[in-house]
Amino acid sequence: MKPPIRHLRWYIGGVLFLSTVINYLDRQMLSVLAPDIKNEFHWNNQTFALLIISFRVAYAIGQTASGRFLDTVGLRKGLSLAVGFYSLSSMLVPFASGFRSLCSFRFLLGAGESACRPASPTPRFRSDGLAHRIRAIQNPE
Repeated sequence: MKPPIRHLRWYIGGVLFLSTVINYLDRQMLSVLAPDIKNEFHWNNQTFALLIISFRVAYAIGQTASGRFLDTVGLRKGLSLAVGFYSLSSMLVPFASGFRSLCSFRFLLGAGESACRPASPTPRFRSDGLAHRIRAIQNPE
């Protein structure tokens, strides 16, 4: 029998922290690059706003559904699937052939990234024994 991994809680917390940091950076990247993107593609503010809104609408819809999804599938498998999905969606963005496909890929990216927020605090509630007392974002098992 293998000995237990020392400080496993910190490793899990670190991975969840890195996932959340990547999530936040990805959400802010277009806003930082907005002036360059608008100049390169000759977009006005209204066109660029549609690109931002496509991501944010999917993120809002996805957050309402991802808690239920994580409850059904399980936290470990659900978060792994979500990270895989938003990684693939992020890889599709450079292959956009026009504005509609770019908005579609950003929509998929927002839908995939939306599971990070409901999933991140759940291990903390479970490890501290708070799962039976607190129902924060998601219904822990």
